[in-house]
Amino acid sequence: MRLVHTCLIIGLSLGSFYVRADPTDISAAQAFFENYVGLSDAYDDKVADLYSNSAVIRAYRRYHNGLERSMELSGSQWKALLIRAMPIARAQADRSTYSNVEVSVSGDKATIKADRYAVRKCYTDTGYYMVVERQTNGEYLIVEEYSETQPQSNCQ
Repeated sequence: MRLVHTCLIIGLSLGSFYVRADPTDISAAQAFFENYVGLSDAYDDKVADLYSNSAVIRAYRRYHNGLERSMELSGSQWKALLIRAMPIARAQADRSTYSNVEVSVSGDKATIKADRYAVRKCYTDTGYYMVVERQTNGEYLIVEEYSETQPQSNCQ
């Protein structure tokens, strides 16, 4: 009987740690992502401000000859690269569109998954996601991002 009572107490205690996502958190994460897309579409280098300096940015690249490469950058490295690359991206009309966006929230973090379509190279990255974290000021910052890229174009 004592074992049953102990298990019941442990089970109830664990149950109290379950956190249900507040719809306002999901809405805030969705609004953050819409702002991210808007800045990106405008080739605005302020998109770099949406990344934490300590973020982990991962990219996986698949070449047409079967070679595969992984790359990992810190948020501060990625931010510097974004700022330098934005004028080049604008000149080449290199941008992404997103569909099938899904947002899930757990505590102070939200994971945003989407199908990312690379307009200039005509391919879809179905593995794309970003993790954003609510900061003490209430704003979100990107703390993790993953994308899959390819150097060759699928455009006809």
